[in-house]
Amino acid sequence: MARIRKLSDLLIHLICLIIISYIVTQRSVKIFTFKKLIRFLPDLKYILVWTSFYGIEEEGQTAFVRRECNFKNCYFTQNRSLFGDLRYFDVILFNAQDVSLSGNDLPSTRSVLQKYIFATNDSADNYPICSPSYDDFFNWTWTYRLESTIPYKFITVNNIDDQDLGSHIPWKRNMTPINNQIKMQLYMKSKAAAIFLNKCESRSRRELFLKNLQYHLSKYNLTIDIFGECGSKRCKRNTMTPCYYRLRRNYFFYLAFEDSLDADYITRDILYAYKNNAVPIVLGGAQYELFLPPNSYINALAIGEEKLAKTMNDIIQDRERYYHFFKWKNHYTITESPVLNPCSLCASLNNQHWLTHKISFKNFRQWWNPFYSDRCSIRWRKLNVF
Repeated sequence: MARIRKLSDLLIHLICLIIISYIVTQRSVKIFTFKKLIRFLPDLKYILVWTSFYGIEEEGQTAFVRRECNFKNCYFTQNRSLFGDLRYFDVILFNAQDVSLSGNDLPSTRSVLQKYIFATNDSADNYPICSPSYDDFFNWTWTYRLESTIPYKFITVNNIDDQDLGSHIPWKRNMTPINNQIKMQLYMKSKAAAIFLNKCESRSRRELFLKNLQYHLSKYNLTIDIFGECGSKRCKRNTMTPCYYRLRRNYFFYLAFEDSLDADYITRDILYAYKNNAVPIVLGGAQYELFLPPNSYINALAIGEEKLAKTMNDIIQDRERYYHFFKWKNHYTITESPVLNPCSLCASLNNQHWLTHKISFKNFRQWWNPFYSDRCSIRWRKLNVF
C-alpha cells in the first residue's frame, strides 16, 4: 500500500513538472538584437542628423572617405534609435529650415557632453528662428556667419600661388593693369547687363530694385536682359553653357542680387560675373569689402537705382575705366567653396580644445536674426514670407 502511495506521489510530481514546463515554454520571450557597427577607425564621432540635410544623405563614413578628409573618424546617421539612447551620440545636427518652423520635435534627453549644432545653407532673413526653445539650446553653429563656430564661405579667394586667403584678406591696393589679351576678350561687349533669375519674389525685394533700375537705364537707351523664369531670355534645357558664353561675350555687367539681405550672406551667384568676364553689381547685406577684391564690383545698395544707372552708362562709355575692374585677375582667383563641407565638421570634432570648451548661445534667436521678433510676428506669418 505504501509503495502504491509513493508511486502515486511521484506521478503527481511528474505531471506538475510537465505542466510547469509547458507553461514556461509558451510565455513570450523578449529577444534582443544588436546592430554591429563597422568602424573605419576605432574612435568614431557619431553624428545624428536630426532632420534631413541636402548634401548630407549618406549613411556612415562615406561622406568623409569620398572627400578624402584629413579626419575620417566621423559617422553620419539619421537613425535616432541606433544606440537606443540619444545621449550616446557625440553630435546632434539640426537644420535651420526645419528648426525655423517650430520647437516641437526636439530630443527628450540630452548629455552634457553632446554638441547640439545649428547648421544652414540659407540666410537668417529667409529662416528666422521663432521658438524660445532654441535660446540656450545650441552649443555650436555651422553657418556662413564669420563668427560661427564652424564658419563656411560660398566663395574662396586664392592668391596667384593658389593659397586660400581665408576670411580676413589684406587686399592689394595698387594692382597691375590688365594686358592686351584680356582687353581683347572684353572689347566685343555691347550690352549693358544680364541677370539669371528663377525666383521672381524675394525677401530683398530685388525685383523692385531691378524694375526701378530698368527705368533709369532707359534714359541712356540701356537695357537689362533677364534670363530664366522671371524674364524673356532662355538658355538651352539642362545646360547653362550657352548663357555663360553670351554673358562672357556680350555683357558689361552681371547683376548679382541676393534674395535676402543679411550680414555675411554672399552666395555663389556672384561667380557668374567673375567667371565670365563681367563686372558684378552686388545687392546684399554683406560687407563686400571683406569678401571681394577692391574695385572689382559695384555696390548697388550703396548708391541706389538712379545713380547706379548713370554709373553704368559712364563706365560703358569709358573703356579704360571698365578695364580697371579686372585688375584683380593679375593677383587673385575666385572659386566656389563647398558649403557645409563635412570635412570641416569632422576636423572640428577632432579639435580637443573645441570639444572641451563650453559654449552656449543664450540669446540664439537674437544672434541669428536681430529682427526675429518682427519676422516671427503674426503679421509676418500672414504675409506668408517664410
